Amino acid sequence: MKKQEFISELQRLLSKLPAREVRERLVFYSEMIDDKKEEGLSEEDAVASIGTPKVIASQITNEIRSQKKKTKEKRKLKPWEITVLILGSPLWIAFLAVAASVVLSIFAVMLSVNLALWALEIPFFIFSLLSQYLIIACKSATKLTLFLIKKFIESVKKFFGAKDRI
Repeated sequence: MKKQEFISELQRLLSKLPAREVRERLVFYSEMIDDKKEEGLSEEDAVASIGTPKVIASQITNEIRSQKKKTKEKRKLKPWEITVLILGSPLWIAFLAVAASVVLSIFAVMLSVNLALWALEIPFFIFSLLSQYLIIACKSATKLTLFLIKKFIESVKKFFGAKDRI
């Protein structure tokens, strides 16, 4: 295969790639063939030593795909993007501060509600424990009151001398 046939076939196989990439690759392989010809190989041998256009096109396509993945992962900012970020910093820093304040205040409100509920729950808990003792105390007070009433009635009866009238 001649150099021009090789370059044409490689160009056809790489036609789906960006034009800049195709041009760079075609120039590279053209120079490689020329270098091999300068080393003393015939044009056909120089082309054969590089490989077939299909294999090379496949390698180039895979290489470009992997480069695109890497560039998407680690994309550098363009100068105009940096300029916009710097000039817009008073605005977006203010928005970030407001957003942080809103998040912090929501957290504070949630914490306050939680503490308020705990503050309401503690007296109920204490009174639920004390209620048992209050019930016992009420029963005792009732018994004591009835006992005192009986004693009062007895003393009144003794005082007036009437045993069954009152």
